[in-house]
Amino acid sequence: MKDKNVSKINILIVFFLLAGCTDTSPTVSVLRSIDGFNFSPSHIVTASLNSVAARAECSSFVGQVQMSFDGTTWLNPSDYDSTAKNTCENGKFEIILSNSKAPWNSMSIVNGDTVSVKFRAQPRLGDYIYRTVNVKFVPSSPMSQEILAGSQVQTGTGLQLHGRVRAQDQHVAAGGGFKVRGRIVQ
Repeated sequence: MKDKNVSKINILIVFFLLAGCTDTSPTVSVLRSIDGFNFSPSHIVTASLNSVAARAECSSFVGQVQMSFDGTTWLNPSDYDSTAKNTCENGKFEIILSNSKAPWNSMSIVNGDTVSVKFRAQPRLGDYIYRTVNVKFVPSSPMSQEILAGSQVQTGTGLQLHGRVRAQDQHVAAGGGFKVRGRIVQ
């Protein structure tokens, strides 16, 4: 009797196992991105080209990384920047771009120019992954503005004035949060 109950239980287990597998077209999915090699940001606006950090997040499948300034000649990042690695480490890649190194040191980069640096990464499977980092040069420029003190309304944000203020007739000056220290001569 006991053998009959065990065989019924085995048949019942096999039935439930087979009934649970009704998908006739199995699919394989990858839980991690194979082509993960993305710079953030990929468009950098900077006031100084002395030291521009380019950072990328990498998947664990990305191996060798190379860079190019002209899109045809590829070099290892460690040949350009001694602190850079030629591979992604711990899911990250970082390089410091500078106008003190070739080829930027021989280029005439003026206000508003954008310079592109291309990167390619070789994953363990598949073709190269290509990314571009655009660096836009916008130097800061000093801006002088006379602050008027008068009897009309003045509004603005966060301006602090130290020293003397020359009184003038004025209409409306936009802004706010003025702090005036010193003597006002009228």
